[in-house]
Amino acid sequence: MAQSELGINLGHLFEVGFNIGILTYIKQHQIKHNFGNHYTQELKNLKLKEIVKKVAIKENVIDQNKRKIIEKWVLFFLQKSFLAGINFFREYLNSLQLNDRNLKKLEIIYYQCSFSGANSINTNGDEDDIPFQQEIIKKVLSQLQININNLDLVISKYHNKKGEFLQADTLILLQSRQELRIICLDFSVFTIKSIKDLLDVNSVEVLRKILLSEISYLKSKSVFSKLGLDTKNTPLNISNSLSNFYHGFKTKDKETIKLIQAGSYAHSFKTFLENIGLLNKNLSVIYNIIGYSDRGISAMTLNQNNCHDILATCCHIYQKEIKDNSIGDTRQKMFNNIKRNAKKSFKNGQELIENILNIEKEGITTIIHQEQITNFTNINAVISSDIAQQFNLDPSLKLRDAHAELIKQQLNSDLTYLFLTGNPGIGKTTAISDFLKSEKILNEGFLFFYVSPRKQVNLDIIEKFKALTPPGRFHSRGEKRK
Repeated sequence: MAQSELGINLGHLFEVGFNIGILTYIKQHQIKHNFGNHYTQELKNLKLKEIVKKVAIKENVIDQNKRKIIEKWVLFFLQKSFLAGINFFREYLNSLQLNDRNLKKLEIIYYQCSFSGANSINTNGDEDDIPFQQEIIKKVLSQLQININNLDLVISKYHNKKGEFLQADTLILLQSRQELRIICLDFSVFTIKSIKDLLDVNSVEVLRKILLSEISYLKSKSVFSKLGLDTKNTPLNISNSLSNFYHGFKTKDKETIKLIQAGSYAHSFKTFLENIGLLNKNLSVIYNIIGYSDRGISAMTLNQNNCHDILATCCHIYQKEIKDNSIGDTRQKMFNNIKRNAKKSFKNGQELIENILNIEKEGITTIIHQEQITNFTNINAVISSDIAQQFNLDPSLKLRDAHAELIKQQLNSDLTYLFLTGNPGIGKTTAISDFLKSEKILNEGFLFFYVSPRKQVNLDIIEKFKALTPPGRFHSRGEKRK
């Protein structure tokens, strides 16, 4: 039986809907652009019934009831991605903090997306019809309003090869004031894999299962999965060794994988613009690289000074991608690398790691590992005489209490800012809360913000203040003042 292409086709339609959303925002707000009515004409060639029919044929679906379900899912993906696209571009432009005058000066020099070939499920031109696809590409490139020698050679180089910019899902060259911005997005979807996953979206129970699946996925991600890479002002690079992660987990961490893929397209576009003279070292250029799925986003921001190495690495990782049947081997290589590094981190590490890996699935296994760590002081041990003398502290204080005393001294000083570092559990938060609960500070009053990604820590802070402050002194969000 042929492998289902349903997930791939719905992914194409997600891309179509997202770009329709962005183009709608551009038209509604009359943002200046160079693509004329090209995409309007392309969209006129898309027929929903033809798309649904093509999807059904590809999945060998004859039953009319199942075809109606396919139509509902096609509409669902188009509507969901349309809203995602229009909101994405609105929020992006809002982040630029442009006033009305500068917003009117905003110009989209180049906008690239596709509503033909595979993205139309081959209802608007076939993806294998090379002359047809080349004509569309020529129209898209005409936005740059320059003479390109041997355009067919350019198309061959930047469209037919993996990771080149003419394959990008969404690529925008935007001019805002004196700054150029290159926005590159690559998309993926999680929800559907095959025709058996297509249930009636009008069913409350089906919607509940979809929602639970989405929640389960989001809960499985750590808080650090929401972090972005902003290297606009900070130097940063990505190691080529990340290719092992890319190959091993490309079916799981789709947002990161798509981020790398978008980085490859941006690198190709940057090279192309430099070759035709539209980019040079004197221009201020910001790169926004985004991996976008129907469940999350991974993004990084680069400038012209630190983009080359990172984008080149993304290009190397994506273009050197290995086949799916090697995923297991790649994951094993990553695991072996983790084992090697873990063994180096402990005395007799090889024995320890092997014992851990040999733990039986059933029953209880005892592993004993002893190791003496030098240059370490227990937080409940008395401080040394040298430390006591250096910081003018009572030599009978324990390390934890000495740390708290130093914090208290600094909080009582005229310092505007105090930055605390220290191992978990040494008492940073406790020292601050004790200081704030002192009679002097309570009489003066204070505003205390405390934010932690660990929910239990936040709850502990609330309990400390609730238990020890006089009634009416403490108020947390969601509770009534007494």
